[in-house]
Amino acid sequence: MNKQKTRNSQKPNRKADSNRKIRLRIAGVFVRDNKILLVKHRKNGLEYYLLPGGGQEPGESSIDALIREWKEELNLDIKPGQFLFCGESVPPQNLSRSQVMQLVFAVEEIQGSIHVKPDGALVGSDWIDCDELESIRLFPACLEQIQEYIKNGNAQAYSRYAWLS
Repeated sequence: MNKQKTRNSQKPNRKADSNRKIRLRIAGVFVRDNKILLVKHRKNGLEYYLLPGGGQEPGESSIDALIREWKEELNLDIKPGQFLFCGESVPPQNLSRSQVMQLVFAVEEIQGSIHVKPDGALVGSDWIDCDELESIRLFPACLEQIQEYIKNGNAQAYSRYAWLS
């Protein structure tokens, strides 16, 4: 049996982690003219980007969550595509933060005009040149999977992301 090792693997302290939550985040990748559409967040003095998406609600399918989140964040109607990849960010044990599991789908089409209504940390959106992705702060840290998808049309199915502070 071939066991895949992951970066930062550590045996969980189940007793210490019993109050932590796991947040399921559903996101989408849309690329046009070698630019990727990302949402911009500002929190605790930091500015960073995310794939458009958000938390899945109980009773909601992943695809329905993706459609809802793109409408809420960007005012866009989308045609979801295939599942691309997933990954997770596990906070250090000294932080009482939620673990984030992210499922990422292709977005095949968008319809409408982008209109971001600032909400909480969400402050805007940008079309980022795919060749300049390494120059931005991206959370969760799925840059390698995004670049692989853009270059090859597929990506490593799972990655354990570094926790970004």
